Amino acid sequence: MEKNRFFPAIVAVVIAGSFAAGLFEPELRAQGGLPEVLSNIRPSASNRDLDPMTTYNRVLRIIQERSYGETLPDLQLTYRAISGLLNSLDDPYTRFLDPVGYRGLKEENSGEFEGIGAQLSNQLTREGYVRIFRPLPNGPALKAGIRKGDLITKVDGKSVVGMQVDDAVKIIRGKAGTVVRLTIKRPGEPKPFDVAITRAPVEFEIVNAVMKDEKNKIGYISLAQFNEMAYPKVERAYRELERQGMRGLILDLRGNPGGLLDAAIDISSLFIPAGRDAVVIVEAGGDREVRKTSGRKYLLKVPLVVLVNRTSASASEIVAGAVKDNNAGTVVGTTTFGKGLVQTVVPLSVNNSASMITTAKYLNPSGKDINRSREQRGGVEPDVIVEMTEEEFLAGKDPQLQKALEIAAQQSGRGPGSRATSAR
Repeated sequence: MEKNRFFPAIVAVVIAGSFAAGLFEPELRAQGGLPEVLSNIRPSASNRDLDPMTTYNRVLRIIQERSYGETLPDLQLTYRAISGLLNSLDDPYTRFLDPVGYRGLKEENSGEFEGIGAQLSNQLTREGYVRIFRPLPNGPALKAGIRKGDLITKVDGKSVVGMQVDDAVKIIRGKAGTVVRLTIKRPGEPKPFDVAITRAPVEFEIVNAVMKDEKNKIGYISLAQFNEMAYPKVERAYRELERQGMRGLILDLRGNPGGLLDAAIDISSLFIPAGRDAVVIVEAGGDREVRKTSGRKYLLKVPLVVLVNRTSASASEIVAGAVKDNNAGTVVGTTTFGKGLVQTVVPLSVNNSASMITTAKYLNPSGKDINRSREQRGGVEPDVIVEMTEEEFLAGKDPQLQKALEIAAQQSGRGPGSRATSAR
């Protein structure tokens, strides 16, 4: 998500693959002994309280001058030092972005990148596999035979089992024209197999819109990510469905890992009347900022159903929570992931890298803290709970969408703000 005061910093309510569990819900400590030789280097009395930068520079110099064997280049040592510093905060969302990771983040926010053209699930499977959520239309992955539900076990012969999705993305993406070899485990097939894919420029088509039910005129818009193009593309899709006579709308946020804060506010403003609370931002010092919907963007004239699941996170949870708390529609599916923290991405002067640091939390308009923790499950609970099994997902069955279509058809013609009775 973007925060203007940090410009050109980017504030992300979260990015794909920053957390891991299972697609359908499903810890290394190094120890060293005593040194064989105690260093005869002793801090002088005047240096006992070294400041952090002086301390780092001194240790770096000692490594350069005295370390036995080969050492990493200074830049890599600095990357690792920054990563260690951020990791010490014990926050899964605070991390260091090297130039590759930072470039990838900016590409995701712009909606264009070079890679295989496939959307990965933002959570690992229970076995630690990276799952293909869907190959993108006309992308290299689809042309190479990759299917929805395929599991990636290796990339160019290197195991990615248990690897964070963000790290897997780094090695799967690459310069257009280069080849990457994925080892695929496909459900229902006995042995893994390799697929060679030539990377290419890809435009991530984040919006898919169609009239799902021609008889009842139920429009359907799926949004895969809240990047810079999310609002204009969703608005355009809405107007086209409206032109076709839409009498009800389904907004599908399942599998959407989030993205930019401003995009979440803009999307909420399409479906919630002007001046309503969309989200409450709580800064590190406790100050609160209530972000409201914009009147210039409100378009909704038909009943709305929002689809969510366990992999709908952050910005998706802002929109779903805002729709629910403002009685703007019916939320259907399963309880969302539960990420209510805001990260600020601050560019660093170190070779086009950046740090992503949690700087605030957000609450839904009702004041509910939806962030998952040791104390609470978190997430936005739907008005109508509908489960979907992994078997149904792989077989192409979609009971959640079917329920959304039923509700939208029942409400069609009633106008915006219609809502189904809570059910389980």
